[in-house]
Amino acid sequence: MNPTTDNALTKSVPAPVNVLIVDDSIHDYRSLSVMIGANTSNDYEFQWARNSEEAELKLEDGRFEIVAVDYNLGLEEGSEVIQRLSERYPGSAYIMVTGNQDPDVYKRGIQAGAVNFVQKTKDCGVIFDRMAQYAVERKRSENSLKVANASKDWLMSLLETDLATPLFALNQLLSTTFKEAENMPKEMLIELLDTAYQTSCEALVATKEMLDWGRSVHGAVRPNMQMVDVAAITHRAVRLLTTLADERGIYIAQRGVFDFKAYCDERIISTVLRNLLSAALSYSADDKTVCIESSVESGYLNLAISCEGRGIENSDFATLCGGKQEQGHNWNAKDRQAICSIQVASHMLDSMGCSLELKNDIHKGVQFSFKLPLKLPMGLL
Repeated sequence: MNPTTDNALTKSVPAPVNVLIVDDSIHDYRSLSVMIGANTSNDYEFQWARNSEEAELKLEDGRFEIVAVDYNLGLEEGSEVIQRLSERYPGSAYIMVTGNQDPDVYKRGIQAGAVNFVQKTKDCGVIFDRMAQYAVERKRSENSLKVANASKDWLMSLLETDLATPLFALNQLLSTTFKEAENMPKEMLIELLDTAYQTSCEALVATKEMLDWGRSVHGAVRPNMQMVDVAAITHRAVRLLTTLADERGIYIAQRGVFDFKAYCDERIISTVLRNLLSAALSYSADDKTVCIESSVESGYLNLAISCEGRGIENSDFATLCGGKQEQGHNWNAKDRQAICSIQVASHMLDSMGCSLELKNDIHKGVQFSFKLPLKLPMGLL
């Protein structure tokens, strides 16, 4: 078969645009759907909801590119319905349908979240078709912008945690060495210089990881899976962040197995540990303990990082769990950084086929945990 010829004979058919019409009159629903279908070459699939409650049930069960809401829904005003639905189901584009020509009605609809409005006239089918195509393209642009902003946040998290942290630690080490070198024993001086060297290596690795991250929209990473000395990586992460912890009187404790290897990607697990430890420090209270615990169970290495202090706020926790951020939520810069660090770690673990588990108590603290296999998969030996 000639693939070029075969492709020439195959014409892709665009998927239909799913439209939910919210109107308390089934007659108006049928009239609008018929007028739209009769005045367009685009393919639409229509469903009907008589009020906001039915609309929510429909939106919960299926995806609609367009939600057309009548301004007068009996006891409900269309703009109020649009505001409520658009907050809960932001993936759809909302159009207000009205027979009212009052400019204030249009203004309330737009302020509520409608991308446009259509008047109930004999030409509304044609106008609705144009508005629907515009709304779909606008929503796609908004989604692309959200993806770009999320990628920027993740990149900034790597910049803050994986580059600024080692550079800050390196600066502190060199400053101490410079000031006290004349009075230091040779062994201590050598140890400090070795630590400074290792920290500079961490900064170089972080720079490389940021470049790799920036080349992909989602920060996708191609794991290089092998048996890795996770204990050594854990020790490096602790050493790197000890300077920041000491400033707040926080002690980083390591408990459990201290000599272990696991099947993972060395660069990825290094980034994961740095980001989770950094987040734990953010949620830890001063003069408390951040604990890294490791244990072996059923062929897996369990790693857990926990802190004493405060947990993740409900709105931030909902964001981590894939929920919608509350409208008007004001991010604390420190908390935003911690959330981004957790997202980075979670995504990188996903790329290795692992998952991040999170236990959260707003009043006591937070714990991050994940499992790594202790053996290579069958067939890779």
